[in-house]
Amino acid sequence: MRVIFHGVRGSISASGVEFSDYGGHTTCTEIMTDAAQFIIDAGSGFQNVALADDRPIVILLSHFHHDHIQGLGFNPSLFSKRAEIFICSALCSEESTQSYLQQYYGGKYFPIELLSEISKLRIVSFRELKSIFARDLAIESYGLNHPGGSAAYSITTSTAKLCSLLDNEYREDQFQSLSAFVNEANLTIWDGMFTADELPQYRGWGHSSIEQGESFLERSNCKRLAITHHAPYRTDIQLDVMQQNFKDPSIFIAREKQVETSY
Repeated sequence: MRVIFHGVRGSISASGVEFSDYGGHTTCTEIMTDAAQFIIDAGSGFQNVALADDRPIVILLSHFHHDHIQGLGFNPSLFSKRAEIFICSALCSEESTQSYLQQYYGGKYFPIELLSEISKLRIVSFRELKSIFARDLAIESYGLNHPGGSAAYSITTSTAKLCSLLDNEYREDQFQSLSAFVNEANLTIWDGMFTADELPQYRGWGHSSIEQGESFLERSNCKRLAITHHAPYRTDIQLDVMQQNFKDPSIFIAREKQVETSY
């Protein structure tokens, strides 16, 4: 299993030299397995994913807020792939997934009818997706605390387990079930949009803090934790300081283009 972070920002992309080290694209994470290439969320970072030619491509959407789908129409090779391309969200049915994407990428908001331009595209339910890949790996989901809902995902192969927990406003009463969901994960991706000091003014926005992620790692049985979905105003210098303050080497601030291969 190989993991690449193509987008690590939340809400809106960031530009400027003060964001260039960690990157400015919105959320998109690639997980390459022997069975398929999985892409969790299609934020603006999706434009830089090298889409596979030799295996199916699976785009898993945690939800439909713009920073998680705004890059879908901007990967040029998406329109020429001969491999099957699946789009799925555990948040809703395949009919709703298609409806939401057609509205966002329809004539009023986008120059072409995007979905009809993607060859070999299949929009499927989460149940169907699980059955398609059941022989090779296990895909699970968990409902998160976010306005309009959001779906966490876990992908487990014979050698590794990855979990993505975007977007989630962490509550202590989630700990038992959420820690069970990420149990023995080689890597868990954590929503670190805010700091502990910022959380009170952003109640109800549907995001967690960096400090909550650090505490969660200490108490749960996951092996590594990546902090991502950085606030668009969080500079490289600020993120560097946060990284240096972590006491546990198993937690890190994710960077755009960062590749994790030891799974």
